Amino acid sequence: MTFSVVLMYIGGIAQIILGILTIFLRYTPEAQSGGIALPITLLGAGMILFGLLVISLASGVARGSEAARRGATAVMLLGLAFAVLDLIIAADNDWSAVISQSIATVAVVLPLWTGRGRRYFETR
Repeated sequence: MTFSVVLMYIGGIAQIILGILTIFLRYTPEAQSGGIALPITLLGAGMILFGLLVISLASGVARGSEAARRGATAVMLLGLAFAVLDLIIAADNDWSAVISQSIATVAVVLPLWTGRGRRYFETR
């Protein structure tokens, strides 16, 4: 269970860092000349907010919140669905996002619903 919480914190922090870097992309000449600075900024802001959501869910999971456990499961499965959707839309046969999101989903969700993680939430 602790492993899941640590992975969620790492993922949330990484998402926030990527969001900040995405916002900095708005200053590239390509973004300025293409008129896509606003969508890039909004995407970066969304990534930062998503990272904060993951961190808040990790905190809830660490405290034994059933709602946080369900929310973490939903967020991980949603991330996997988006990775599959990206694979279909992009049509580039790049399975790396699907594989990495699948591994992350299993690594986070499985300990929350089986073994000691399940017993941890039953006692709360």
